[in-house]
This record gives sequence, structure tokens and C-alpha cells, in this order.
Amino acid sequence: MSSRRSTLFALACVLETLPCSVACSGDVQSGPSGGAGTTEGGSSSHAGSGSAAAGASAKAGAGGAPVGTSGAAQGGASGGDPVGASGAAQGGASAGQAGADEAGAAGVAGTGGASGCSGLSQTRSARTGKSAGFSGDYEDDYYPLYSHACTIVADCSAACVTAGGTQTSCAASECVDSTPDYCLPPTYWFGFDQLLTEGNTQESSATLIMVNNPYRDQLLASNFQFEIPSGAKILGISFSINEAAGSENMVADYSVRAMVNSTAVGLDRGHTKAWSTTFHPEVYGGASDLWGTTWSVDDVNGAGFGISLTPLYLDTAGNERAYVDFIRATVTYDTCK
Repeated sequence: MSSRRSTLFALACVLETLPCSVACSGDVQSGPSGGAGTTEGGSSSHAGSGSAAAGASAKAGAGGAPVGTSGAAQGGASGGDPVGASGAAQGGASAGQAGADEAGAAGVAGTGGASGCSGLSQTRSARTGKSAGFSGDYEDDYYPLYSHACTIVADCSAACVTAGGTQTSCAASECVDSTPDYCLPPTYWFGFDQLLTEGNTQESSATLIMVNNPYRDQLLASNFQFEIPSGAKILGISFSINEAAGSENMVADYSVRAMVNSTAVGLDRGHTKAWSTTFHPEVYGGASDLWGTTWSVDDVNGAGFGISLTPLYLDTAGNERAYVDFIRATVTYDTCK
């Protein structure tokens, strides 16, 4: 048996098993240009009794009308000047409604003032992660493939499909010449529950063992649960992926695509540089980047909106690991009529 296959077989035998469902919080909604005047996630952020928080340094005018989406405030009869570094506007003696607007547990903040209908944004984290190539249980279905006896490759491919692999991915299975011969399946992403929190460690990350194999598994992150208002115009989309590699110059992007209805669309926004071994938020897209396609409110609010990340192994032998710790998406839009 070759040294590479012995190493990979040993690694597969000791991998920890992790569940495959994700549910995250910590979402943010911001005012125009995502700038001052927004309140990011957290619990119960107040502007003070008898005042109301508006977005983007807006001044509450006389008899001001409610603006923006949920969390927007209404000005008082004698609006005051913006106060504080956050740019929240404070009303006069009879300003606004009693008490202050409050960012809830989901971290949703108010949007801009009466003229703040453009450059609005919401940020959400992925609540679902999965492998594109394997739907079975990692411990009960995937591990046993490494001890499956074989005489030809077709034996391994068939066992892989039965375990939950796709026909395309399982075609990359191998039958290793040994005593006895055994199967070497393709590698898949696992540990999706680790996308729940941002821990900045290998242990708190979804993981893919990288090998030189024709099949490259995709990490599919979706279910961001955006609440873009009906009639809004989508201006741009970005994804921030907290990622790292096990070693320098061993892992890079093969493909990074946005998804609608769980299907990749538009342009590939993958970067050409190798992944760092230090966890960091790698940003794909931007506030004015539509990824070469058009977007509706239903597209981004749907559960199938997300991102498909496919890493590339830069070596020809051995193995390494790719890690993804947390994924956020930001949608920039306007509600101007």
C-alpha cells in the first residue's frame, strides 16, 4: 500500500463524528452605506427613555414619519441634533414614542432616516451547511467505506452510492491493492454544526481532508433567513468566510459561487491566492457586486440562497485539511421609489 493511502486510511479512522445541521444567530441590519447610525446585533440596545433611534445620522423632523424597515424610529415634534459616535438622532421634549427602539436578540437594527432609502443592508449568518457530494451519516455510512472489500473499482463506487454519495463523487472511488483489497472513497466536508459559532479554531470548524483526487467536494452554506422588504432593489451581495488551511501553500479556492434555490448562479468569485493557516474572514463579492446575474427579493430571502465553496488541493501527494469556521452574507439594497 502506498504511503499516501496508508496515511489517508489512518486519518479516516480517527476523524471525530459531527452532526450535520446548523442554526445560527447574530444577524445585523444597517442603515445607508452600512455606516454610522446603525446598531449591530446584541441584546437590547437602547437609545434612552423618551427618545428614538434613527439610522445614518438622520435628524428627527417635526412630526417626522416612520422610515425604513423594522427597528426604524419616528421623530418628535421638535427634533434635536444627532448625538454620539453612532449618529443616532435624539428627539426633543416630546420626541418619538415612549422609550427607545431596541435591537432584539437576533441583532436587527434600525434603518436610515426619511431620505435613507438607498444603501441599506442586512447581514445574516448561514444556518445550514452540507456537502454537495454526500448526504449520509459520516460515522455510520462514510467510515465503513474504508473497510469495504473490493476486487474492482465498481465495487467501491456502488458501496459509496449506497452509503449516500452522489454518482458523480463516487465515481472517484478507488480499490486499493492490499491484503485484502479495500475501498478508498473520495473525501467530503463534515462537521457542519461547527458553523454555528465563530471559534477561530480547527476544532470549531467544518473540515475537508484535501487529497489529489478528481472529485472536489463543495461546501454548501444556505438558509441565511434574510428579510429584505418587498419591492426593494438588490444592489450587491458579499459573503465573508472565516477560513484557514492546515499548512501554508496547500489549499486555495477552486470555485466560489452564489446560490439561488440551492443552485450555483452567476460568476465564479474565487480568489487566486493560497489560504492562510490563520483564521480570517475572506470576503467574496461586495456592496455593488451582483455576481454577474440579477436578483429578486424572493431570491435572497429564500432558504436556498447561499454560497458554494470548493477548495483546491495544491499538492500532488499526501493530504491536508481545509477549515471553515463561520459564514456571513451581506445584502445591500434600496427601497427608493
